[in-house]
Amino acid sequence: MRCLFCKCPSEDATSVEHIVPESLGNRRHILPRGAICDRCNNYFSREVEGPLLSHPSMRNHRAWYQEPTKKGKLPSLLGVHLGSDIEINLRVAKDGDLKIGPYGITAERAGDKDRLLHTAATDEPYGGPGFAFALGTDPPQREMSRFLAKMALEALWLRLSNDSTTIKMLIDSEHHDRIRFWARRGDNFASWPFHQRRICPEESLIRHPLTNSWVRVGFGYNLFLTKRPETFFAFCLFGVEYVINLGGPSIKGYEEWLEENRFQSPLIEGVGMRLTARHVNGEVTYFLDS
Repeated sequence: MRCLFCKCPSEDATSVEHIVPESLGNRRHILPRGAICDRCNNYFSREVEGPLLSHPSMRNHRAWYQEPTKKGKLPSLLGVHLGSDIEINLRVAKDGDLKIGPYGITAERAGDKDRLLHTAATDEPYGGPGFAFALGTDPPQREMSRFLAKMALEALWLRLSNDSTTIKMLIDSEHHDRIRFWARRGDNFASWPFHQRRICPEESLIRHPLTNSWVRVGFGYNLFLTKRPETFFAFCLFGVEYVINLGGPSIKGYEEWLEENRFQSPLIEGVGMRLTARHVNGEVTYFLDS
C-alpha cells in the first residue's frame, strides 16, 4: 500500500485514520491501516486538526456539547473575565457547581492565575463584572480549508476503496496533487476558498444511524458532482455547512449549483432529507428526517 498524501509505502502503518476526528464524535468513518502512513497521520493531528479544534470557534462548541477529546477528556469553555480581559477557561465540577478553581473557572495562562483570583475576589461583593463566553461559528480560514481538503480526499478514498486500480489512480493522479499538497503542506496556493453557510439550527434533531432514536445533529459529509463537472465535498458541523472543491481553489461551481438547485443542501435535500419544525412541549423543535 501507499499513503494517499505522501505516496510513500505505508504497509507498516500502525494507526487507522479517522476521516472526521474522534473528538468531533466520529467512531465509524475510518480508513484502514495503510491508507495513510503514520507520519502523515501524526502530521495532520498535530498541524492541521489540533490548531483548528483548539480554536475558540470549535473548542467552545465542543465544550458546550460535551464532546470528549480522543483521550476522553472534556474540553473547557474558553472565555474572558470582563474588566481585566484575562482569558479564562470553564470546567463544570462533578456536583455541577461553577467556581474558581481546578474544576470551575481558571486562568487560561498559568501566569494569570493570581491576578484572576484577586480580581474575581474584588468582583464578588458587587456581583460583577463577571465572565463572557462566545459560541462563534467562524473558524480560521486557512486551517479550516486544509482540514476540509484532508477530509475530502479521504472521503474520496473510502468511496473508491472497493477497486484497488482506482485507488492507485487516485494516489498517482496529478489532478488531485493540488488539493493533496494543499492539505499536506499548504504552500502551493495563497489560499483555497470554501463555501460556508448555516443549513439548520444547531439544536436540530436527527435519527441516530444505529439506535434510530432522536439525537442532536452532529456531523455529516458527502461528495457530489456538478454539471461542469467538478467534484465537491460538503461537510456539516453544528448545523453549519462547509463546501470545498477537490479540483482547484474555486467555489464558483458550487455557487452556480446552489442557484440551479434553489439553494438546497447536498447534505439535506441532496440525500432525500428535509428540515421540519414541530411544537414539542410548547417549544419549536427542528427535525431532520426523510
